[in-house]
Amino acid sequence: MRRQRLIDARKATGKTQEQIAVEVEVDRTTLGRWERNEGTPHPAQRAKYAESLGITMDELSAMLSSVPTVEGEVPEWLSTYLGMEQSATSIRTHEPRAVYGLLQVPAYVEALVSKVGISGVSDTYIQQAVDQRLHRQKRVRSGELELDVIMPESALRLRVGTPGVMAEQLRTLAELSELGNVTVRITTYDAGQYEARRLHAFSIMAHPWGSPRVHIESYGGGRFITDAEEVGYFSSAYGHGAKVALSPVESRKFVLELAKEWEIHG
Repeated sequence: MRRQRLIDARKATGKTQEQIAVEVEVDRTTLGRWERNEGTPHPAQRAKYAESLGITMDELSAMLSSVPTVEGEVPEWLSTYLGMEQSATSIRTHEPRAVYGLLQVPAYVEALVSKVGISGVSDTYIQQAVDQRLHRQKRVRSGELELDVIMPESALRLRVGTPGVMAEQLRTLAELSELGNVTVRITTYDAGQYEARRLHAFSIMAHPWGSPRVHIESYGGGRFITDAEEVGYFSSAYGHGAKVALSPVESRKFVLELAKEWEIHG
C-alpha cells in the first residue's frame, strides 16, 4: 500500500519510469523494483529520488517503509514516523510513558495495546500490533540501529499486564541493554524533575542524509522538528537527562532488581 504512493507520486508529476530513472541515475528496471517493493534505494540515491518526485525526504521514507500495517487507517504522521524510524542510523529517546516500544516483549505489547481506547480493540488489531512491533525491533537486535534510551523509574513501575509479564519485560530489557548498540539509562525518583522530563516524550533521530531531527507526540498526533536551534535544545536536554540518570551498568542492576520485585508480586 505504501509503495503504491510512490507510483501515485510519480504519476502526479506526469513523468514516466524512464524519466524518473534518468533523473535518479538508475535504470528503469531498478525503479520498477522500488515501486513493486522488491528493492529499496540506497541512502545516497534518496535525495535525488525525492527531488524527482517532488516530495520531501520524510514523505519518501514513509512511502519506502516496510513496516507491516495495522488494521484501520494509519495516520499520516505515524506512517511518516515509521518510515523515518526504519531508515534512521541512531535514535536517542526519552520515554516516560512506558517501556520504550523498540524494547518491548510480545506479552507486554499485547497488554499495552489491549488498553487502547475506552472500549478496547479486536484480537486481530492486537496481533497486528505485535507483529508490527517485532518487525520494527529487528534492526535493534541485528545491530543496524544505535539506540540510546532514557526512561524514568515510573515507566518501569507502571503495571502493564500481569506481574509475570512485567518481570519478563524487565529481564528482557536488561538483556537487550547488554547489546553493543543499545544503551539504557534509568532516572530514579531521586533524580527529581529535570528538563527532558518536562519536555516529556521525544526522540532525536539521525539519518545517512541531512541533519538530526526531533519527533514529538501530542493528542493531535506527532510531528518532526528540524530547526537546528530547537533540535540543539532537545539534544542538550537529553544530555542533561543522561547525566542525572543512573549509569548504564547501574541502570541494568536497577532493572533486574525491579524485575525481582515484580516476581515477588506474582
